[in-house]
Amino acid sequence: MTASEAANKKNTRNSPLLKPADIIILLFACLLSASLYYIFWFGDNRSGVAETLQVQVADNTPREYALNKDRILDIEGAIGHSLIEIKQGKARFIRSPCRNKFCVFHGWLTTAGDSSACLPNRISISLRGKTKEYDAIAL
Repeated sequence: MTASEAANKKNTRNSPLLKPADIIILLFACLLSASLYYIFWFGDNRSGVAETLQVQVADNTPREYALNKDRILDIEGAIGHSLIEIKQGKARFIRSPCRNKFCVFHGWLTTAGDSSACLPNRISISLRGKTKEYDAIAL
């Protein structure tokens, strides 16, 4: 082994795994990731405010209902009547003639962009507003 090989071997053993610049870059990346996570998931509390409920029955023209008035809608679909409740700015299916009742079990729609559908009855509902709130599936 030559003197230069021994010096290189000695330098590689004693050199730190992370240099100060590496640590700064790593900290910057972590802070950037955390701040972007916060901004996209919790940032604007006004986003997603729903104003109307849009009801689509089969291929008919969608109908819109204001969410500021509590009521129960009786909508006739392909296999029977579905009941949709609007209450305190939220909406949900409360009864439907379908077999599995996935639409009823879905629960309340609360923010703009939320939607639910009774596929056998060919009725879909969605909340509309000025801005939509996105979830992980939409991204």
